[in-house]
Amino acid sequence: MKKLFNLKIITMLVWTLTVVASLAFSAFNQYQQSFETARNVASANFDKDQAFRQWATTHGGVYVPVDMKRTPPSPYLSHIPERDVTTVTGKKLTLMNPAYMLRQMMDEYSGLYGAKGHITALEILNPSSAPDAWERDALKKFIKDDSIKEIVELTKVNNEAYMRLIRPMEVTSGCLTCHGHQESYINNKTAGGVSVIVPMAEIYKLAMSSYKKTLIIHIIFWLVGMILFRFVYNKEKKAKDELEYFANHDSLTGLPNRHAYIDKITSMVNKNKNNFALVFMDLDNFKTINDSLGHTLGDMLLQKVAKRLKDEIKEYDMLSRFGGDEFVFLFSNVQSELTIEKTMIKIHEVLKKPFILNTYEVYTTASIGIAIYPDDAQDAELLLRNADVAMYDAKQSGRSKYSFFNADMLNLSSNRLMLESELHKALENNELFLLFQPQVSLCNEEIVGVEALIRWQHPIKGLISPLDFIPIAENSGLIMPIGEWIIDQACDQLALWKGTHMSEATLSINVSAKQVLHQDLYSYIEAAIERTKIDGRLLELEITESVIMENINETVKILSRLKKLGVSISIDDFGTGYSSLSYLKKLPIDKLKIDREFIKDIPNDKDDIAITNAIISMSKSLSLKIVAEGPETKEHIEFLQNSKCDIAQGFYYSKPIPITEVEKLALSMGK
Repeated sequence: MKKLFNLKIITMLVWTLTVVASLAFSAFNQYQQSFETARNVASANFDKDQAFRQWATTHGGVYVPVDMKRTPPSPYLSHIPERDVTTVTGKKLTLMNPAYMLRQMMDEYSGLYGAKGHITALEILNPSSAPDAWERDALKKFIKDDSIKEIVELTKVNNEAYMRLIRPMEVTSGCLTCHGHQESYINNKTAGGVSVIVPMAEIYKLAMSSYKKTLIIHIIFWLVGMILFRFVYNKEKKAKDELEYFANHDSLTGLPNRHAYIDKITSMVNKNKNNFALVFMDLDNFKTINDSLGHTLGDMLLQKVAKRLKDEIKEYDMLSRFGGDEFVFLFSNVQSELTIEKTMIKIHEVLKKPFILNTYEVYTTASIGIAIYPDDAQDAELLLRNADVAMYDAKQSGRSKYSFFNADMLNLSSNRLMLESELHKALENNELFLLFQPQVSLCNEEIVGVEALIRWQHPIKGLISPLDFIPIAENSGLIMPIGEWIIDQACDQLALWKGTHMSEATLSINVSAKQVLHQDLYSYIEAAIERTKIDGRLLELEITESVIMENINETVKILSRLKKLGVSISIDDFGTGYSSLSYLKKLPIDKLKIDREFIKDIPNDKDDIAITNAIISMSKSLSLKIVAEGPETKEHIEFLQNSKCDIAQGFYYSKPIPITEVEKLALSMGK
């Protein structure tokens, strides 16, 4: 911007100097024109003299009536016998020589612009023809050098400017009529001269009037140029400002972006500002909303989140958006963690209210990580990284939470990064495998189905829990190829059971939110069923209640489409997602799985008994089968049987085991 400002100054200065130079040139040109005008006036007077003199000398003078005041007999022509004559009518005439006539005419005629002429010579007949000092010098120059035909000069007379011009008079035979007795006329070609003096005041006045017009025109041009330059500069400045704005702001929300954040933090670090906190916020279910409702409504949600945060959270110094669903707060002068905690609670409260996206009512939460300068990092990038690490810890802790950074998180983050890298190779190296947990009918205690549960046998670290690697797979995008592998394994297993004692058993697989919303899920399941020629109703897709409730309308559409393949659909972890009966009626589902949290304390917890009985009763009214997860004791089984629960899946019957052991167990249980 400073460079643009300097360019503006230079451009306007050059334009001003150009106009001033043009004015100076015009002034000089006007001066030259004034000089030429005066010279032309003088030349015109001289030419009149010469024309008259040539005519008069050719005719030897002119007879005029005798007037003792104006045209008395000339004493300088007394040597001419015919000086005085009387006409036949008695009128007296006297001969007037050309020089006298011209002098008299010049006396009476001031000429154009007040120009006056003067006939002079070094040797004179009439004292009035005597030259002044300037004329005398000029006449001498003529005599000395007959090649000089004119002398012109601007001079001062009584402090007034005049143009003076003198030209020599050449002696002709007509001149000798009157001056033949004078030696200078006989011996020289040049006997005298005619000088003209032109006052410059009037010419300068006219020139000044013309120059004023030129000045006004130049001023107008200068102003037009300055306005034009200002317009161009403002346009360029606006373009520069817009570029700078877009370089430092998020185009969707108008919030400062990562670049602006780095500049701000770097500035604060350089100024030794202490105890400021960076708060990294990530929306928990944005990807689900974006994939299910589309990018347009996803962008609308981000805009509404940004506006609500700006309007309702006032304590921050800067709120930025880094892209996607990541928002970053900057808080200065943090006195204690308690101060930050109060604001984090407020942020969560602000996000609890629903967001209206056209006809959709959407809820979202946020996971938040906090890093404080200088305790957690000493530069902008490290502070951001550590806040991000803390945010991931909050997300892993159950979402809609906040975490303060600590050094131990870096090790966990490094381990996650390493685990993600190794998970890429796990599929290729056949390190992933499935265990199966039987689902037992409570009416006859026979195995009616199994749930496939993925495990990872790491070559060095040993068995890795799904709780550790499934979130990594979801965040990295690996959940899709892993999910497709599970679908293939499940369909292949169902194909192997054809014609066996397990031919009517269902095989359920867990489907994550990202899989549900992915456009290829339907096509992949369809292709797998077609490839293995299995009965689609035996393949059961388990979807958690929380995933369904994130966007009930879109989920209904997706599940309805999947049902067309003939597959069964069950809601996993039911009772934890707060789904209402009205929503439940809309869903194209076959089973509800009661979460193990409601089973483990039965029969000692009356609330769990009431909730479980309510779920079973509701399911019966909707013609849905009920699967109770987690029964471990005889009391659990007896309660479920008395409550008319359909199926149990828990350690009471079996832990997750290899498929061959499931088949043996099924035989032993009478199937």
